[in-house]
Amino acid sequence: MKAFELELRHIRYVVTAARFGSFRKASSRLGVRESTISRQVRNLEDGLGSSLFLRKRSGVSLTQAGSIFVEHAQAALNEIDRAVGDVGTIGRGRSGTVRVGLSSPLATGFLGELLIRFCRQHEAVQLEFVEGTHTQLFEDLERGNLDIAFMAAPLDTGSLATKRLWSEDVFVVLPESDALTKKSEIAWSDIRLKQFLVTEATPGRDIEAFVFRHLSSIGYSPRIQRDRVSSQTLMQLVAIGRGISIASQSVAETAFPGITYRRLEGCAVPFSAVWSTENDNPPFRRLLSLTSGQAATA
Repeated sequence: MKAFELELRHIRYVVTAARFGSFRKASSRLGVRESTISRQVRNLEDGLGSSLFLRKRSGVSLTQAGSIFVEHAQAALNEIDRAVGDVGTIGRGRSGTVRVGLSSPLATGFLGELLIRFCRQHEAVQLEFVEGTHTQLFEDLERGNLDIAFMAAPLDTGSLATKRLWSEDVFVVLPESDALTKKSEIAWSDIRLKQFLVTEATPGRDIEAFVFRHLSSIGYSPRIQRDRVSSQTLMQLVAIGRGISIASQSVAETAFPGITYRRLEGCAVPFSAVWSTENDNPPFRRLLSLTSGQAATA
């Protein structure tokens, strides 16, 4: 077809004419002059080297070649219409994927409620979750591998945007046999000589930095033991007396055998959403809007 460039409109002319059996009716349906449809179909036939229609005074009917062409052309048009519809749905934020980074467990509270609301309002949107340290999540956001991350503040976000959303109390994780369980709240001075257990996995590094920052501020160098275990195994290590740990409120809402949580006196951690201002993913924008709205009423 060197002399004739096939366009989508030409395919629609043929399919519509075949459907109505008439160039005149196709003209009325498509809002295009009958002469234009007739001429373009003739050019298409010349380019294909085969007639698609038998032309009669009463209208047109498909040749064998025309029937084959229309069968494939109709399937192609259906796929194109489906593609346009799917892209439009994503563009309106009604479907698609939002990649969410986390530096702490979901549990309940602000983030849990936010995601429940979002999933109820946008059932066709898929949420994908990644856990990581602050550094890992920042890198993923900057590279476009994440749409949004929820993490503890304070934060040095650089070029990334941030919005403070909620705060959580901090808890000391103790074995039930520890004498400190008799206290309703615990001060940093009470645990200055304790051994702290953290995981190599998320959020172990962040907890380690948190402990170091607070104990060094009162003149102590913390004893920190890093173990390459899961958070659940870490709790079991605390339960058998290997040391203590630190947990956010969302973690403290989960019960573990042999474990007691006590609030850390005067200590709360603010949490923020972090994202790239260059991200124009529509379903992400809907999540961000819902996040801001919930924060305003929290």
